[in-house]
Amino acid sequence: MKHIVFSGIQPSGQLHIGNYFGAIQSWIELQKDKTHDCIFAIVDYHALTEGPDPKELEQRVFDTAVDFLACGLDPKKSIVMLQSFVPEHTDLAWILNCTTPVAWLERVPTFKEKSERFANNVNMGLMDYPVLMAADILLYNAEVVPVGYDQLPHLELTREIARSFNSRYGKILIEPKDKITPTPKIMSLIDPTKKMSKSLGPKSYIALADSPAEIENKIKAMPTATGTERHVITEFLRNTKEINTEFKDMAAKYPPEKGVKVEKDLSAIANRLGQKNFKTFMAIFNFYMLLYIFTETRDRRKFVDELSGGNIKFSEYKKLLTEKIVKYPAFVKFRKKRAELVKNPKEIENILKQGSKKARVQAVRNLLKIKKKIGLA
Repeated sequence: MKHIVFSGIQPSGQLHIGNYFGAIQSWIELQKDKTHDCIFAIVDYHALTEGPDPKELEQRVFDTAVDFLACGLDPKKSIVMLQSFVPEHTDLAWILNCTTPVAWLERVPTFKEKSERFANNVNMGLMDYPVLMAADILLYNAEVVPVGYDQLPHLELTREIARSFNSRYGKILIEPKDKITPTPKIMSLIDPTKKMSKSLGPKSYIALADSPAEIENKIKAMPTATGTERHVITEFLRNTKEINTEFKDMAAKYPPEKGVKVEKDLSAIANRLGQKNFKTFMAIFNFYMLLYIFTETRDRRKFVDELSGGNIKFSEYKKLLTEKIVKYPAFVKFRKKRAELVKNPKEIENILKQGSKKARVQAVRNLLKIKKKIGLA
């Protein structure tokens, strides 16, 4: 029996490298595993919480779908779908609302963060989106959900919601397990204390479709350090597990097969350094994470040695990083395939419709079982 995998991304437009390494790359690997049935969704209902312009949202959905396919998601191997084409998502969300305590939603850090960001539009969807997210997953009896470390609390809430429902009506909802995405979280290019996001503006991220010139300009503008902030650099060299693993014989403690670990004690480091110095720390940290992803061990060893010795020239490493990103094989292939896909929007629309149709067959069947449990069918 195959294991069902579900994951989704909001349609924010063209995907960036954070999306690719944080989700898509893992999806492509899961798609290759014949023991999995994969469902990958563009979750456009979630995007409504930000109040997007209708035409803009339509374009964003198209761009996201094109990028899914250009990255290598294959509709012959996986279901590629659009959330709003499957109304059972919102049906189940309402049912789960009725067994989910409001206090659980009020404690979600993302709600507080988004309430501040969208202060003029603090709508019910901002608070309730974790329930819809739970419905997205639980509707398909998904057993595996690929996530980054920062998303683990959201998935745990999904499990809590499933347990709450099962305790009232009997066990029917499957509590999904996480599959950790090993790549470190990539931060904004302009504010390294924040996760890479399109909401921070085009200079904050590298889109997979960016031209070499655009990539070069964005990398050049990245904040780093002067090389003289010795206590910040010492903090970085001492507490960055990626460096410890690679250069200080700590592989036994942090085995490579467990993947790259992003710092778990950033708040403690922030307290020690203060806000200004912590921002410098994160600038170095983010730059090194990009080096970790794209460059060779010898390049990173040289970077660490020069940083430690106080003779670092970030401009040289920015040039190296730009070259590596531009020539990254998956991105070269992506740009070529994307240029072909955008010429046929009808094909993209048909793929979403057919994928959603397949997904809905499962959704209708599973929702009927759930409704029978609660006396609605």
